[in-house]
Amino acid sequence: MHIMLKHPWTIWVTGLSGSGKTTISKALLDLLEIRQTKVEYLRLDEIRQVITPNPVFSKEEREYVYRSSVYIAYILNRHGVNVIIDSVDGEGTGRAMCREMIPNFGVIYVHCPLELCIERERVRTDRAKIEKLYERAIQGELKIAGYGNPYAKEELPFLAIDSERLSIDRAAQTIVTAIFGEKGC
Repeated sequence: MHIMLKHPWTIWVTGLSGSGKTTISKALLDLLEIRQTKVEYLRLDEIRQVITPNPVFSKEEREYVYRSSVYIAYILNRHGVNVIIDSVDGEGTGRAMCREMIPNFGVIYVHCPLELCIERERVRTDRAKIEKLYERAIQGELKIAGYGNPYAKEELPFLAIDSERLSIDRAAQTIVTAIFGEKGC
């Protein structure tokens, strides 16, 4: 499946919190920039901070963030810019919106066992470590996708990545190969 080469595309990188989707997305962005591919990276956690400075993570708020982000991706695609969206999207709502609005769309599902996601959060030193999502979920303070709330796993992704087995660089290169149908940059 190499349809993404012909037109501007949008890919949604999804997986549980701690699965490696942000790290893989950033490595993918680096590879695409090396090959001079016009691409923008939309990290929904960052967009949410701008659109809803005091998030409550309600269903309505999540849908608002997804709708806004999908529209941004749609506009960027119209102007010839490829887009990487990075978000858990636990219910699959944002991915469904993308399918409806963006003709050249694919999902990259980053698989990682829940136990490893929890361990990765425990040893992290960045902003996500401060949020302590899994720690708070384990203590019953909140529910997150995959722990207390369901996670709508992508059944037919454009590509599935096993972040437990693949290195970050290998995962990013696998995505480039799937998009462009070639090896190397």
